[in-house]
Amino acid sequence: MSTATGAGTPQAGTLDLSVIIVTYNRGPTLLRTLESVLAQSPAAREVIVVDQTPQPTPAVKAQLDRWTAAGAIRYLFQAEPNAQRARNRAISEATCGVLLFLDDDVILYRGMMAAHLINYSVPEIHAVGGFYTEPTDQRTDKLGTAVWWRPLTKMQVVPATYTRRVDSLLWPSCNGSIRRETILKLGGFDENYKYTLLDDTDLAARMMKSRYLCVHDPEAGLMHLKEPSGGARPATSRDQVIASRAMWFTWFYFFLMNFGLFGSGEIAFRLRTCVFRLPYFKRPRLLRLACLEAFHGMRMGLKAIQSGRKLMQRHAESDRNNIEVQKP
Repeated sequence: MSTATGAGTPQAGTLDLSVIIVTYNRGPTLLRTLESVLAQSPAAREVIVVDQTPQPTPAVKAQLDRWTAAGAIRYLFQAEPNAQRARNRAISEATCGVLLFLDDDVILYRGMMAAHLINYSVPEIHAVGGFYTEPTDQRTDKLGTAVWWRPLTKMQVVPATYTRRVDSLLWPSCNGSIRRETILKLGGFDENYKYTLLDDTDLAARMMKSRYLCVHDPEAGLMHLKEPSGGARPATSRDQVIASRAMWFTWFYFFLMNFGLFGSGEIAFRLRTCVFRLPYFKRPRLLRLACLEAFHGMRMGLKAIQSGRKLMQRHAESDRNNIEVQKP
């Protein structure tokens, strides 16, 4: 794997940076994340929070109101929980040239935002996937044998805990930045992804097809708390069935939408490992349930594929400064 330094070494610049945080039912953890963001020096030009929480607690809402009044954050509310729609709204509202997407349960390392932005002095770099650790993770400086989901998809996995700088074919929305112009050209996030599974990988796949260079930068680091409550992940089981219809929808839609027939190998692999398993053949009720979940999920995925992607309305880069900015 080649390093990303061939185009030149990034030089320091100002933080023309919009931080975007989409949140759902994680009040106290969100406040901790925002404290970490606001403590960064130098600071981002703007911090946009899109809250999908139906009823934030009074204490959490009071603190968010204080930060909004002080101009520290821009607070937006979205009634229908859909992380991709919320991110697309924030993209439309953002005013900076580089957008940094963060989860609502992270703690930033010192100088993390500046480390992201310094990459963009290299014109060839369009996006940066930052380093992060989760509670049980260990840092690694050994990439080992390249890991592929399947050779046909050509999506290479670089561990988020990898401590060396490399080109990357993955981009994590919990710690990922991208040029605003680039994400507008890509149409933003696909709102067909109702859950936080493969939604950022879908964006990475579209970047790969457009040959936009993305790098993994270990200097742009944070700790991902993986808060168990809140968020919107697909259910992982139903009556001991491994994969729910929500997961099957996501898998089917992602692999076929991005890789066509080449992605069918991934679907076949998951059918073998999640449905046609020896323990299920010994318990026909579970086999029937697993087949039903896969059938309904794939039917939902096929319907979404036929309807096409739900992307944000694309804004011409020349209109960027004309976007109405919500005042605190």
